[in-house]
Amino acid sequence: MINIDDEKDGLQITIDIPPCVAVKDALIYLKEELKKPFINKKRVAMRVFYKDEQYFIVIPKGYDWDGATIPYGFRWIIGAKTSPEFLIPSMFHDRLCENHDFIKNDRYLSSLIFRELLIACGVGKFKANVMFNAVDNFQKIFGGWK
Repeated sequence: MINIDDEKDGLQITIDIPPCVAVKDALIYLKEELKKPFINKKRVAMRVFYKDEQYFIVIPKGYDWDGATIPYGFRWIIGAKTSPEFLIPSMFHDRLCENHDFIKNDRYLSSLIFRELLIACGVGKFKANVMFNAVDNFQKIFGGWK
């Protein structure tokens, strides 16, 4: 169970059942880079309260994604996209990027959720804030959120 209560940003997140994430096929992954190598092994739901609104985000069993998108030149500082502490946050963030309507097209909220999940999954606050700002600014400029 994950419970997050960020009073500063007025954000509350609850995940009742811990996600179960895995590499689709380790042998294939070692031979070639899969576009979406990670898979969610069981249905998981997240409840979010933000600005007097409630959102319910479901990740279905079998959902696949590419992990954290970290430019190659920054991986020595941030870490690899395959780092275990990035998997759950990147899974939820990718799902929100593919389904803007889940959070009423609120790009900033998707970034906040990403940051808070990073911290809950063991990423230090400084690194989580660096990743938050990188993701938020990239989406603002190039991400296609309208």
